[in-house]
Amino acid sequence: MRGSIIIYVLWMITLLSGLVFFTLYQIRYSYTRSSHFVDNWTFLYEARALAVTAVNLALKDPSILRLNSPLPYYISNRKYRVYVSAEEAKISLPLINADILKNLLLNLGMSENKAKEISENVMSFLGRGTSYQEGPSPHGDISSITELFYVKGMDRETYKELQKYLTPVATLTNINYAPEPVLLALGLTDSEVKSVKEQIKMSGYINPEWFQNLLGPSRSYIALRFLYVPNPMYYHVKVVKYEPFYDEMDFIVTSYGEVLDAWQN
Repeated sequence: MRGSIIIYVLWMITLLSGLVFFTLYQIRYSYTRSSHFVDNWTFLYEARALAVTAVNLALKDPSILRLNSPLPYYISNRKYRVYVSAEEAKISLPLINADILKNLLLNLGMSENKAKEISENVMSFLGRGTSYQEGPSPHGDISSITELFYVKGMDRETYKELQKYLTPVATLTNINYAPEPVLLALGLTDSEVKSVKEQIKMSGYINPEWFQNLLGPSRSYIALRFLYVPNPMYYHVKVVKYEPFYDEMDFIVTSYGEVLDAWQN
């Protein structure tokens, strides 16, 4: 009889311990989930504000756009790195054609057949091609760069590369900030790209007349593909939070503070 009582008491203790453990686990899970939700909401709010702040700084000092190092920000216990660059340095998807896109892909090291396939699929996706595109085709001009994922044959590696050089914004390319693959894709030769880079280092910007003389009369039409202003109208901002939890978000922001596109990686 005494042994049965002991077994019963041990069983009750085990049961109560299990209930207590389960209750504490549920409380911890709810608290963690709630904290994560609040932290993510806070990040979205602060990232947007930091993106606009970074653009305002770049408007006052355009040299920030050529920095490889980030701008540090600290809000309470949260630590951020903010990278700002000229979105106008990219090639506009609303203005691009298949030849320019193919040249860009070739300059990025893609094979001839693959570059032709992707460029044709992108044009078809934008409603400017002739081949059949599975999915929402003709799609028209895209509003977010992430929509390139819908293009037939697009993989993550190709998307990551194109994201660096293509923009959904309808704008000419700002020659003062354009990287070499963009300049080559838009029709410049290797020697012309080198001259442009040297001129920017020497003068800080490209003069349209100087550029016309560089191209010569037979290729002067290429100059119409570029902007020459020192202060871009559109900016790309990457906001990275690295403490206490890692997160990052990209923005396309206008010079007057309007966010045109935003996506989390």
